[in-house]
Amino acid sequence: MVMTAWRRQTGTRKAGWLALIAAALTVGLITYGSWVRASGSGLGCPDWPLCEGSLVPTLEGDTAIEFGHRVYAGITMAVVAAGAWVAWRSRQDDRLLAKVVVAAFAAIVFQAVLGGITVLTELDGDVRLAHLSIAMLTLALLTAGAVRGLDVPGSASPGVRISSGLVVWAGVIVLVGGSIVSQSLSGACPGLPLCDERSPLDAAWVHGVHRTAAALLLVALVGLGVWLRKHRGTKLATGLHHSATLFVALQIGIGVSAITQSLPTELRVLHLGVASLIWWVVVAQWSLALKARGVVA
Repeated sequence: MVMTAWRRQTGTRKAGWLALIAAALTVGLITYGSWVRASGSGLGCPDWPLCEGSLVPTLEGDTAIEFGHRVYAGITMAVVAAGAWVAWRSRQDDRLLAKVVVAAFAAIVFQAVLGGITVLTELDGDVRLAHLSIAMLTLALLTAGAVRGLDVPGSASPGVRISSGLVVWAGVIVLVGGSIVSQSLSGACPGLPLCDERSPLDAAWVHGVHRTAAALLLVALVGLGVWLRKHRGTKLATGLHHSATLFVALQIGIGVSAITQSLPTELRVLHLGVASLIWWVVVAQWSLALKARGVVA
């Protein structure tokens, strides 16, 4: 029954479903990558593209964690490749969809190369930040492809200007958070709500920006939620907004808990996992606003 229903789908719709599945896998991949970093397993495979000189190494400890990440990335890349192939074959029906999903495939290939460079440079901070940035770009492209391919109805509320602002805002918070990790400053600000005299100046600045921006984003989302009660969008757009608000509140709680508990691995992993969910949701909302405006019609 499932295969029969799949065969009845149009090429663009198949590409949309594959993009959606790949987006969900990408969220998991980003979270898994955080586990690799937080557990100190980044050099569990000290070489690339092989692992300890073989295709399948002895799966123990850090090696098992890092190799599992590579396998997961390979599966995700295969799904993105399938979506790109289907979208490209149906490009006569929707050229923009084909461009977006093919761009997502190019991005995830580049991300894989950056992953290799990260290993070969022994976890260089700048390369790790670039790796995270391309992962978020891949997720954004897949999300836009899913919205277009599945022909999800657009939403005029919130509009393009507001949703664009939320995307930029959330993106800056993610990148600043990534820079904290890339500079090895995660534990350099033990004070709350902002850093205190125990923190060096550079740590105080970057943590201060990250925490203040996150708090202001929550305030903006709550205020926007009140406004949306009078200017209702689609159920999906409204649900995405409420999800974003909930995720940001949860994220702040996780961040505070991580600081008070001396940055346990579980909370550090969860922190980036929820960050990827926030990014996914705001990009989806932005895509719906663009579609309602006819920008991507």
